[in-house]
Amino acid sequence: MLFNKVNVAKGIKMSRVEEAKSVWGVEIHKDHNGVSATHNQWIDTDNGHEDLDHGHFYDIQIGNRIVSVDFQHGPVKEHGVNGLTSEALLSVLIHRTKILNERFPCDENKRAITYMENALALFEQRTKDRLARGVEGQNKI
Repeated sequence: MLFNKVNVAKGIKMSRVEEAKSVWGVEIHKDHNGVSATHNQWIDTDNGHEDLDHGHFYDIQIGNRIVSVDFQHGPVKEHGVNGLTSEALLSVLIHRTKILNERFPCDENKRAITYMENALALFEQRTKDRLARGVEGQNKI
């Protein structure tokens, strides 16, 4: 489903792309409470249409609020730290799920923690491998 975030969230200031007249994206998730995640794909500005680099810009709509999630864009050595990493986001999810599991323990939480910790370990291994090959921080395989 493709939609214009400005039309969906009337009157809400865009927190990420302030020069944008509107942000367009595809809804990738919506839960039973109506919280939705959108992959932002392009913006309209006074200067025209601008494509966004796919996989970097997301908005989470929570009631009348929009929380922007911007991932690192480009190599840190070239662009500096300018966004979130998958590792940081996974660490937040692991931490939160562990806290919830202390209050409301269940097998699903335990398994989710294990899967997320495994995913985090794989991301960290990927970084170690890239460092060893001398390609970390570069747009190279």
